[in-house]
Amino acid sequence: MKKWLIRILIGILALLIVAFAGFVIWAQLDYDVTEEGLSYKPEGREVMWGDGTEEIGFVFYQGAKVRPDAYSYIGDQLAADGHFVAIPQLPFNIALLDSNRAFEYMEEYPEIDTWYLMGHSLGGAAASTIVEENEKIAGIIFLASYPVDSIDVPSLTIYGGQDGLLSAEDSEASRENLRSDAVFHEIEEGNHANFGMYGEQTGDNPSPLSPKEQLDETVMIIKEFIQ
Repeated sequence: MKKWLIRILIGILALLIVAFAGFVIWAQLDYDVTEEGLSYKPEGREVMWGDGTEEIGFVFYQGAKVRPDAYSYIGDQLAADGHFVAIPQLPFNIALLDSNRAFEYMEEYPEIDTWYLMGHSLGGAAASTIVEENEKIAGIIFLASYPVDSIDVPSLTIYGGQDGLLSAEDSEASRENLRSDAVFHEIEEGNHANFGMYGEQTGDNPSPLSPKEQLDETVMIIKEFIQ
């Protein structure tokens, strides 16, 4: 093999190694969970509520680089109504790297006949890629998120009027990829980060609401939707 070709191959390999190392470093710079958020986390390693005897189950995909326990409050509130809730630990806290994870819960807990997928930001986009692949999935709930492509299932989109990462206009524009009966709800003073409990997020706008206040309204709308 000619020396120039060997040098090119070595150069490409070096670039790939540098790119992968950069990705790993970037992915590890996660948004941490606040003390308040941790107070709602269930005991054990998994962020999960229920034993599989519930009628309705939720699988929640976190936003990019946000720890799953940062969404413990919303899980705790839904579980208080007798629902099964799982917020899985996904690779590098990026839901698109394992969007099929919800199916594992459906297989493990077959007695639950009705499931909803939920996702915040990139997590909602990831959930939308599988929402039509299992007949037990009754719908999808987007929090400051929208589908990757057109989907034909019941959906609820909740977004913040003060969101600095996904504008209200962009959220409303996602209607074209949803069914005509899609439900939209705007939290006028809500922002992007308040759908979890992980502190401020780069690029987001401040909100006069606390995360708990925004999430309480979110949970109320979700309960109305699944009824």
